[in-house]
Amino acid sequence: MDSLDHMLTDPLELGPTGEGNGTQIMEDCMLGSIRISLPEDLLEDPEIFFEVVSLSTWQDVLVDSQREHLKKFLPRFPENNPDFQNNLILSLFNGENFRFGNPLHIAQKLFRDGHFNPEVVKYRQLCFKSQYKRYLSSQQQY
Repeated sequence: MDSLDHMLTDPLELGPTGEGNGTQIMEDCMLGSIRISLPEDLLEDPEIFFEVVSLSTWQDVLVDSQREHLKKFLPRFPENNPDFQNNLILSLFNGENFRFGNPLHIAQKLFRDGHFNPEVVKYRQLCFKSQYKRYLSSQQQY
């Protein structure tokens, strides 16, 4: 994630919030193996989330190298790959459903519900490990 590292490590500029002290409540999130702090309002309020994660952000805020880096995570198409990827990006930001819903809407719900909270992530990993051990044990007994 070389081209996006500065976005994860640079401190956010926090403006006045009505609490009088000019700070926002930050919430830790685990994205893969990276732990980042994000404003709670961004995670809890869908309106704020979709203002930040939007087509205008994609087009006007991200530079070409960042967009190209993020496009690496999109599906590959055998023919005319750039056009298909651009159509996919437009569909994604326009809220279209992809089989089981829009991935951005699903991501916002996961953030809101605390799915990326470090404690929740650790608990899920422990549960998975326990289930896997139980599976191996049942396979040995079979």
